[in-house]
Formats: sequence, C-alpha cells, structure tokens
Amino acid sequence: MRILITNDDGIDAAGLGKLAEIAVKISDEVTIVAPSGQRSAVSHSITVGQPLRIRRVPFPVAVQAAYSCSGMPADCVKVAVQAILDKRPDVVLSGINNGHNMGYDSIYSGTVAAAREAVYQGIRGIAVSTWKENYALVDRYLEKILRDAMDRKMLPHEIWNVNFPSCSPEECQGIKETLPAPFPRYKDVYQVSKMSEDEWEYALVDEEYEQVGEHTDFHAVEHNYISVGALECSVLRDIKGSGANG
Repeated sequence: MRILITNDDGIDAAGLGKLAEIAVKISDEVTIVAPSGQRSAVSHSITVGQPLRIRRVPFPVAVQAAYSCSGMPADCVKVAVQAILDKRPDVVLSGINNGHNMGYDSIYSGTVAAAREAVYQGIRGIAVSTWKENYALVDRYLEKILRDAMDRKMLPHEIWNVNFPSCSPEECQGIKETLPAPFPRYKDVYQVSKMSEDEWEYALVDEEYEQVGEHTDFHAVEHNYISVGALECSVLRDIKGSGANG
C-alpha cells in the first residue's frame, strides 16, 4: 500500500505530522508532498505561469521522504503523481485540517481539493479534518477509519470525507456515515468600512447558523459523532456517465 500525504495547512502543520503517524502504522511506503506554507481556503486552484519549487525536508515522522512544494494542495498531488514519485500511490490522504470541512465549506477547502485531485488522477482520495487540533479522538479512531475506507468499494468519482467533533473520547458517540449538508450552513455577515471616496473594506465578522437535517455531516459532528461520508466529484460523474472521453 503506497500512501501519499498532503494538506493545506503547510508542511510544518501539526495535523500533517499526526496524519503521518497514523499512516506509517498502515504502510511502510508513505511519502509527503505538502505546501511550503498556509494554503487554507484555496479550493482547487493550481499554479500556472511559473514553476513549482520542490524541496526535500526533514520530517519528525519516519516516512520514506517529505517534500515542501511552493504551490497549492492540488499542485502537490499533481506533481507528486506525475513527476516526483517512481510509482503511483494507492491512496492520497489529505489533512489533518485544523477546522472542519463539511457541507458547502468543502467547496472552498484546499484539504478536500487535494483529495479531489487524487480522484481526478484515478487514485482514492481521503480528506481528514478536526476542530482546533483535537487529536485525542484521532488517536483512538482514525487508523480504523482509514483502513475501513481503503477497503471500501467506492465509485470512481467519490472522495471519502472525515470530520472529527470537538468533544473528548469519553463524550464521542461513535462513527456515523453522513451526507454533506445540501445548502450553506452559514449566512455571511460583512461589516463595511469606508476607507476613502472610492474604497471600502468589507470584513467578515459573523456567521449566522442555519438548521441542518439529522442525516448531515454538520448535525453528526454537533452531536459528538465522527462524520464519515462520500463527496461526489460531479465533473467526473457526469463525464463517466455520459461516456465522454475528452
């Protein structure tokens, strides 16, 4: 089992190290290619018009190799699969993100985008997120969740998305398979400041909650369940469904 790990919080993020700790329990073929710095909320953007700078770096977990990449999370997967690695990985793990990626939020997530890029490359992609680096639940449950996800039969256009609640292990209600919330969870509120006659500043100051259904990822996490479930890559689904090939 060859595992590629990346994230959107950067090569030095605690969550990347924690994910690597779990991954090396599953496989002795683990490689990391992660952004050189913070890339949160970049979605599926990639680098164009300039080369990617790749640097081999020391890493606190005994992986085969770790590289920092000047680009975005999706770049990390693309360049790893197409240029850096001698053999294609069997699975791409992305995370552990410092903050949840559920419902519509997953659209903006660099963490989820890296898993999506894996699926675009024909490789299984799994995104993992938690709240404020709460790793007690991760230590107890993530290895099993990953092993189950790797063995699971999934459609070629699906990402497996994992979100841990903020509770303690004692408060956790278990693992629940969910669907992404089908509408925005938040209503964005902006505070406007006029800077000059022709310039304004819009600051996002609040997010008002909307109610979600019991079957959704948000509802599960808010009720102390670990949310696991598939996200669809609709472009791949539609192309494969139509029989188009280019």
